[in-house]
Amino acid sequence: MYTRYRSDYTPHYRYSYPRYGYGTSYSYDTSPYYDDFYYSYGRRRPYYWEREREMYNNWRRNRPERRPRTPSPDPPPPPPKPEVPKEELVKELHVKGIDLHITENTEKHRTDEYECTKGKIKPAELVLRRGQSFKMTVTFDRPYSKPKNDLQLCFSLGEHPTGSGGTKVQFTIDESGKEKFKPDEWGATWQGSSENNITAMVHVPANCIIGEWNFYVKTISEGKDKDGEKKKLESRNFELDYDITIIFNPWCKEDGVYMATENLLDEYVLNESSAVWTGNHHQPWAKPWNFGQFQDGILEIALHVVRSGFRPDMLKPMSDPVRVSRIIAKMVNSSDDNGVLSGRWDDEYGDGTPPGHWTGSVKILKQWFESGPVRYGQCWVFSGVTTTVCRALGIPCRSVTNFSSAHDTNQTNCIEKYFQPGDDINDSGSDSIWNFHVWNEAWMARPNLQDEFPYGWQVIDATPQERSEGVYTCGPCPVAAVRKGLCRTEFDSAFVFSEVNADEVHWRMLPNGRYELMKVLKDEIGKKISTKTPTGEPFEYPHEADFYQKERYGNENRLDLTLEYKPQEGTEEERESVLNALRTAFKPLPANYVEREKAKLVKFKLEQDSYAMIGGKMDIKVTAKNTGTDVRKIIVAVIAVYPESYTGHHGKILHRKKFDGAILKKGEEKVFKTVLEPKEYMGHLDEQSNVSVVATASVERVGDEDYVYRKEHIVRFRRPDLEVKGPKEATDGEMVTFNVSFTNPLDQPLTGCNISMESIGFKDFDNKPCEKNIDAKGIYEETFEMKALKPKRYAAVYFTFECEEIKNITGMAVIRIHKQP
Repeated sequence: MYTRYRSDYTPHYRYSYPRYGYGTSYSYDTSPYYDDFYYSYGRRRPYYWEREREMYNNWRRNRPERRPRTPSPDPPPPPPKPEVPKEELVKELHVKGIDLHITENTEKHRTDEYECTKGKIKPAELVLRRGQSFKMTVTFDRPYSKPKNDLQLCFSLGEHPTGSGGTKVQFTIDESGKEKFKPDEWGATWQGSSENNITAMVHVPANCIIGEWNFYVKTISEGKDKDGEKKKLESRNFELDYDITIIFNPWCKEDGVYMATENLLDEYVLNESSAVWTGNHHQPWAKPWNFGQFQDGILEIALHVVRSGFRPDMLKPMSDPVRVSRIIAKMVNSSDDNGVLSGRWDDEYGDGTPPGHWTGSVKILKQWFESGPVRYGQCWVFSGVTTTVCRALGIPCRSVTNFSSAHDTNQTNCIEKYFQPGDDINDSGSDSIWNFHVWNEAWMARPNLQDEFPYGWQVIDATPQERSEGVYTCGPCPVAAVRKGLCRTEFDSAFVFSEVNADEVHWRMLPNGRYELMKVLKDEIGKKISTKTPTGEPFEYPHEADFYQKERYGNENRLDLTLEYKPQEGTEEERESVLNALRTAFKPLPANYVEREKAKLVKFKLEQDSYAMIGGKMDIKVTAKNTGTDVRKIIVAVIAVYPESYTGHHGKILHRKKFDGAILKKGEEKVFKTVLEPKEYMGHLDEQSNVSVVATASVERVGDEDYVYRKEHIVRFRRPDLEVKGPKEATDGEMVTFNVSFTNPLDQPLTGCNISMESIGFKDFDNKPCEKNIDAKGIYEETFEMKALKPKRYAAVYFTFECEEIKNITGMAVIRIHKQP
């Protein structure tokens, strides 16, 4: 085993093992000695016969002549292998093309409305809804053989796809054709073949990550090499030039956004033309809005909105509609990142577009995609864009308006207002009540709330009001949890409850630093919570005067959701909901909040002309009536008018009239009247044209009777109707004429006039200047001729007229565009 070398004095030994891994650099001089390692140095001495054997071996190695060795005979050559026929030699199976049957598949998946599936400007793309299968035909360079060939389908998502992250999948077509798809797994099954083609059905799982998936195929060929040995060849030999887009599927029971009432999806997923409610609860008004979720580029932008809210290496949450909807509410505003819209509420819009100018989401989203955050938006604009993004991605969504909407800033779950003696309005306190506020409802399952709220409408709100978990977002919050006052339900249920059902508490600020409870208003917050009636058809824009007349008797265009958010006001169930909210408030209420309210024996009624046109006068009156048995003395009464933003902030006083007191006998009435003239308010209103009419009165106190009375109404001046006339039907490629007109209601000219148009089915334009000013009481009229660009079941045009004196004069028309025969 070991070969020994002997020196003059000390025997040395070295290893004779093969030198695996050492190479030529290994030195035997530094190798361990056998004796040293096993017996310690010098212990072993050679026996005499070992010395004799070594001497003999050295003699044999060094002798000059050796006996030649007999060579071994050469082995016989192996028998020749039989030649493999050419048809049995393995060779790669190449894919020549893939037909995704885009027309057939998109109709089946209800995605045929997306412009990217049409292929007019660029090649048609496939848009799929998860939880369904799609048809695919593959063409090869030769016939496909089931015994010798396999076809693998490969999908990947993102820059660094991984199997563990759910962004990379690879599977083989089941050639038996009998495999049944599992809802949450990818799969493909054989459908048939002809010549060089095979057809398969591919299943997209119902929990798939939404996004733009890269798709390619691998062929596996089996056969023999030239030596007759079995061999496989694998080739990634075909990749699509475009991605396959996969979105949510509310028609699929296994999807988290499934909605059982299928006809509602015609409105909440498929309707592009709708309306957003604005105004106040006395005068609710619907602003037409172009959601345009199927227009060219919008789906791509919607996906980019969501991707921008997640880390590039963490796309798995994009399979969860709860996480996706929360990110949408975060990314539609730009307060924390480069989101879509910047908000502004101070009427200073010189470096951007006034919020009231927008009539749809399409221009906003395209501008953001090209150049970053868009200036400016307010709540209805944030909501309109949110609806577009959700519907584009397949999440059922609607814009919802809450009139008299509260904003609780101190987490008491009630709205507190503080009044100085003699003040008409409150100047202290951070809580506010908006004339209206628009948010969104998205329909989805809530697996983490399965016991109480397994599915349903969830509030999401993109308007940046308060931070949630450190960022400006809100929801998704179950509407059913808000109705019960369960304010610890995920997400942001306390904030939403305060918006719709908080008590409004009025405090009088006393000189000694104390506060006196004036009154508790239990039914002033959360009025006429509204959305468009789900007809699945565009909103037909009425004349405003006709609309208000209908509103007095009920309006078929408005769906009232108030009882979805809270029980009927004044019922025990509604009070229990409020108490639930107060018990779970993050900050305690004032101790004397529950004090008994003081008796009110003089009743005051405030009335005004709520349908006054801008530029006209407004009649206001207050009626005081003694409902007690004793004589009552009114010391003083005041009517004041302030300009008011829709967020509840007052401007400088426009009109104020003080009345002397009166003595009222039992059952007697006293009327106080005044008139707000156009010259007092013109030029001082914001773009919503709102004023706050406030009436206050002081009554001589008797016993514990309250001695200060206050009434406040928010009134919106009507604006003229922009009447748009055009044909009801047209053909793709036809020139269509629209006539746009309105009458100036002012006794002065309209200056700095321009008009814009956004549409479904036509080419839009922005800020086209008018040739001249519009005379006082004059008529504006202009004709626009535009080409119908594409067939649409419902197309629409939205016009906005702007001038220095009146903002946001809007109108629309609906038209069907048929395909050329």
